[in-house]
Amino acid sequence: MMYPPIRLIALDLDGTLLDEKKKIPDQAVEMIAKAKEKGIIVTLASARPFCSMLPYARQLQLNAPLISLSGSYVTDEREERIWLRRPMNLLKFREMVRFFEEENYYVKIYLENQLIVQEPTEETVNYSQIFGVPYTALGPKKLRTLENAPLRIAVFDDAERIQKAQQILKMWSDDFAVIRDTDHGLEIVEPTVSKGAALKTICRDLGIPMENVMAVGNEGSDISMIREAGIGIAMGNACEELKQCADEITKTNEECGVGYAIQKIVFKEE
Repeated sequence: MMYPPIRLIALDLDGTLLDEKKKIPDQAVEMIAKAKEKGIIVTLASARPFCSMLPYARQLQLNAPLISLSGSYVTDEREERIWLRRPMNLLKFREMVRFFEEENYYVKIYLENQLIVQEPTEETVNYSQIFGVPYTALGPKKLRTLENAPLRIAVFDDAERIQKAQQILKMWSDDFAVIRDTDHGLEIVEPTVSKGAALKTICRDLGIPMENVMAVGNEGSDISMIREAGIGIAMGNACEELKQCADEITKTNEECGVGYAIQKIVFKEE
């Protein structure tokens, strides 16, 4: 299939650009460098905080603004210009998080470059070490006292309780956008926030039509940018919903699907 020329490539990180060891495969590094030499802008779009994305952006020598926290915070490498920042309504957040605290859900609150929890679990410590995100523990039922409006919330529990939480959150449907990426977790952001919306903001400011954008992802939070991009690519390991709305399906992240997609779509090489 013939596509318009690519001027910008947006890549999710975990499960997409990164392999299971959280490394960028050599072929992907090579193809991204080749795309940049052609004048194509490459950016990253992740649920991670900005600080956790920065090492990969520097490895790839990216100069474009980075989409972090699922689209709620967009900034350049030195955070000199904030392209977009969409925190939640603080009062509505406190009202909502009270429910999670009273029901003993594991909740992770994200500011720009910081993780906030009630008490650190083994998962908290491992996440902080692996992803390079500092955390602060406020204490039991203290998340509702947070004075800074969060940019993203992640909630984890067993599938049945996550289903219950998803139903309860419908009462705040005007105040938050909720994405269920897995059976055991929910992502909550400000209602206008998505990777797709952030990508449109970047492209508008750079003067790049969306038809000239290629986006690659694997999870529910990537669906919005896959739909907004002129060429939406699903990883071979992507969730079924994302595959259904993608223009193309590439190889898995363990098979360097990103490198393969750039080679095939941008350079017309099989």
